[in-house]
Amino acid sequence: MIRSITGTAWCSALALASGAFITTSAAAQDATATAEKPVDAGDEAPVEAIVVTGIRAGLDRAINVKRRADSVVDVISAEDVGRFPDVNVAESVQRITGVQINRTRGEGRTVNIRGLPANFTLGTFNGRLLPNALSNADSASSRTFDFTILPPEFIRLLSVYKSPTADLEEGGLSGTVDVTTPRPFDTGRRVLAASAQGEYESNSGKFAPRASAFYSDVFADGRIGFSAGLSYTRRKPETHTAGAFYTTLTEGGGIPAGAGRGPDDLNGDGVIDPNLRVRIPLQTYVYNYEEDNERISAISSLQFKASDALTLSLDGFYSKLNVTAITNENLQIFNNASTVISAEAQDIDGLPTTTRLRVADLDNRGGGRYEHRNGYIYSLVGGADYEADGWTAKLDASYARSAQHRDNLNIATIANGEAEYTARPGDKVGSTIYYNGFDAARLDPASFRVASLNGEFNRDSSDEVWDVRADVAREFGTRGLTAIRFGGHYVDRAIHQDNERLTVSAAGVSALYGGLPAGPIAGSFSAAPFMKLREAGSGQFLGSYNGPALFPTSWLASDTRAFVSQFSDEELITAGVITNDASGITDVAEQTWAGYVRGDLAFGRLSGNIGLRVVRTNQQTTGVSPDLNGITVLPDAGGITRVPAAEPLTVSRGYTDFLPSLNLKFEASDDVQLRLSASRTMSRPNLGDISPNTTASGTALTVTRNNPYLDPFRANNLDLTAEWYFSRDGLLGAAAFYKDIASLIRTDTRVETLPVTYIRSDGSQQQASLDFAVSRLVNGSGVNVKGVEVYYQQAFRSLPEPFDGLGTVLNYTFIDNSDPTQLTAASKHNFNATGYYEKGPVGLRLSYSWRSGFLSTVAAAPAMNQYTKAFGTLDGSINIRFTNGVSLVFEAVNILDTDESIQYEGGLPASYIDAGRRVFAGVRFAL
Repeated sequence: MIRSITGTAWCSALALASGAFITTSAAAQDATATAEKPVDAGDEAPVEAIVVTGIRAGLDRAINVKRRADSVVDVISAEDVGRFPDVNVAESVQRITGVQINRTRGEGRTVNIRGLPANFTLGTFNGRLLPNALSNADSASSRTFDFTILPPEFIRLLSVYKSPTADLEEGGLSGTVDVTTPRPFDTGRRVLAASAQGEYESNSGKFAPRASAFYSDVFADGRIGFSAGLSYTRRKPETHTAGAFYTTLTEGGGIPAGAGRGPDDLNGDGVIDPNLRVRIPLQTYVYNYEEDNERISAISSLQFKASDALTLSLDGFYSKLNVTAITNENLQIFNNASTVISAEAQDIDGLPTTTRLRVADLDNRGGGRYEHRNGYIYSLVGGADYEADGWTAKLDASYARSAQHRDNLNIATIANGEAEYTARPGDKVGSTIYYNGFDAARLDPASFRVASLNGEFNRDSSDEVWDVRADVAREFGTRGLTAIRFGGHYVDRAIHQDNERLTVSAAGVSALYGGLPAGPIAGSFSAAPFMKLREAGSGQFLGSYNGPALFPTSWLASDTRAFVSQFSDEELITAGVITNDASGITDVAEQTWAGYVRGDLAFGRLSGNIGLRVVRTNQQTTGVSPDLNGITVLPDAGGITRVPAAEPLTVSRGYTDFLPSLNLKFEASDDVQLRLSASRTMSRPNLGDISPNTTASGTALTVTRNNPYLDPFRANNLDLTAEWYFSRDGLLGAAAFYKDIASLIRTDTRVETLPVTYIRSDGSQQQASLDFAVSRLVNGSGVNVKGVEVYYQQAFRSLPEPFDGLGTVLNYTFIDNSDPTQLTAASKHNFNATGYYEKGPVGLRLSYSWRSGFLSTVAAAPAMNQYTKAFGTLDGSINIRFTNGVSLVFEAVNILDTDESIQYEGGLPASYIDAGRRVFAGVRFAL
């Protein structure tokens, strides 16, 4: 007797704690083979076979993968091609025990595992590194995997490895996330799937389409397989942000960049104390970030069974991205003011007093920073698999490349007037009040004058990876040494990013325009022709904020896009100055050689594996040593700070790592399993951190120098887990983990007096000798991380109808670390709760993910660390399936419109981010 339980297309095969070492292809095969097998298969009584689909099918597969495995791995599986649980890969991953995500523009982008930074998570695509230069955040300098580049419709299986085995790629100190795409021999039949959705963004009030199609089939009696997929995604988000930067002053010292001096009594106590150091607002801002993001992606796979033992394959992936974005800026630069009316500042020791500053001639900027970037990623993999007489061998080689071209220009405009900024510890947003008519004047285009046209221009970045690997295995039997595996792996990676910038003076902008009218200040040019009123696309700016703070909800910003679109690159270059300072160029090459041996063991109820991976890393970095005596600052061009080169610098170095691993599983009973994993892992420094670059801020008075001699992060790890499978689809488990990280990259900061030249837009120069906080990245002391995971899942099949369609997945993670002032992303408390109901053709799901506050940015003194406050997000979906293979799908992300609030140590507001809700509706079709 067979009973079918149908339901939603969301099938997250969450193995919500420790699972098993499996190759990604083996995981899917094992899950499929065992999903329908009764738990108590040895009973003599007849057992009813139940074929399940939807949410329950995914959870059943997860449980069976976990029971068959030997190490710590969690799995998310698509029910079918084109039916991944969420519209974003990272959104699904966050529901795994011990995993958190980081969002950009309201979309999950990077992954943290067990409270460690995202650069400690290794992300792979079908087991290989995937280059990525497609970012406005200098992604070429980072190893962090960007999950937004992967269309979820093409994902068959996602595996999160929390403990390694010798044959697993090194680089994931906290863990590895591997994404596997479908291949024709995996399904062995004809598959045709398609979907079309519309996405609505609540902040922008705009709709955008999503569509995908996938085809797979086998031919010639199963000896040839071909698959291909195409995906189109467009987003039109709008992100609202308000925040502030602070600077440290000594009473009597005045405001650094201003033409005059501030009052001596900066803390308002009536006493001039030259030894008192206080913090005042350096710059406050509100941003309305509008984006039009368009991506086309494609995958393909060709497989040929040349003989019963030999299979050849060729796989390809391509993704093209085109982004147009406008950052509508309203900047209030207090340190450019020459006349301070009154001030009350927070003591540098963090006393809970109000920070307040009122100036008569605030430098108010209305910018419309126009970013346009386009680029691509492609990869091509050829391989051969051989299996005969107990031997298996695999050889493959791949080439992947990513490149991007980026412009990011802004017409900087200035209006001056009287204003006050006030912030108290604990505030999410500071308050801005305008005086003496400036609230009206700041909305009058005639109040603004042009400062410059400036920003990144024709900036190119690239990331290139060659990859060759060979794996051999010999099977022996089912007891003792059951298999021996060994192999080698070579990776050659090179990244490059230039540092081109364009600066056009106010006179140059006027010449391009054909002559601007006179500005509000004698000798200046009016910005009135460029200014446009900026408001929220839908609703109110920072609509998720419900506090008492006063801040601009509409303002004037320059229309940079409309202006620069009229001119060719050559015309813009002729009107201004192009620079490509070598001190900001990234040029890194890296080669790694790895070899491993692994033995699989089985002794009755005890099984596992033991192995060793040896890795050699060679790096070559090219750059310059900086001339810190030649720093120049362009305060009217966005505060651009230039550091000239002293001499060329090339560094070659190498290091070797020995990475042992042990994974054991003990079946204490038919329903209870225990696991022990011990290992050593490593993660290499970000590629940008080992490039000998130097960046400086003449406004914040900081210099940051990278270090080509940085060593990798290394950790010794221990995992213990216990799992009780109390029913065929019920699981209660717990895990304890400990990581001893040998060293962190820390910042060594010293105060140095350096000469600086401030160059104004009218050509005038001002010389100054100022105290800079000069920081250098160094290998410092490490940190210990320990924690506990608890997880539970169950489908309540025994409840009376109609409640027998209910089910739940719950998990909680506690994380503690020995240095909470240095380790970022480490939320102490994390939990996920998913409730679902599926009955007949209808499936419903609600998922809530919450994490406590965490250190988000480590700053070098005198700057302050930043902490993200606790927050949670609620997502949901509805799926209605019809018998002809058509499903109606409704999904929502961030249903509660949760904001992200970041504060400085001491509690002053740093930034408040409102990304809004995302709602999807559409149809899916599958044969």
